[in-house]
Amino acid sequence: MQSGTIRLAEIYASEKARFLRFIDRQLFDGDELDSEDILSEVIFHLLPRSELVAEIENLTAYIYRSLANRITDLRRKSVPTVAIDNTLNEDAFVLPDSRPHPDQALALNELQLRIREAIDQLGVKERTVWIATEIDGRPFSELADEWDEPIGTLLSRKSRASAKLRHSLADYRNQKELS
Repeated sequence: MQSGTIRLAEIYASEKARFLRFIDRQLFDGDELDSEDILSEVIFHLLPRSELVAEIENLTAYIYRSLANRITDLRRKSVPTVAIDNTLNEDAFVLPDSRPHPDQALALNELQLRIREAIDQLGVKERTVWIATEIDGRPFSELADEWDEPIGTLLSRKSRASAKLRHSLADYRNQKELS
């Protein structure tokens, strides 16, 4: 055995309970992840790299960081699991319906129509600045250079446009709050 592997085994033996508590604190109740499996996987991936392990000054901290990274990776993947006894969880393979409920779709269409109408009521310069910054995501400095306008003027136009849009959509917002 190499010195890195021996060092890893010693830290694993002495810190195993702390590592497991750390993993348990990071997991949520809904997570189907097992702290023993996560710890074993991280240690397993460190074993073949004994030369790297030998050079790490604070190996315990390195393992903690590796555990946190592994938990993050597992959460991102969120793949359905199959039990060891090969019984399938029927809900594990059901994809959620991404289509909105008909009532939600109708409300969204109505909101989009109201927003378009409110934007169309803006003056040309106000509408152009508002669309360029809010929809196209362009910065004011770029617009000021391109349109040869002071940034303050563009900010004022956008502010007026936003105020007019809020006012135009206030009745819609109030209707939704009451229902």
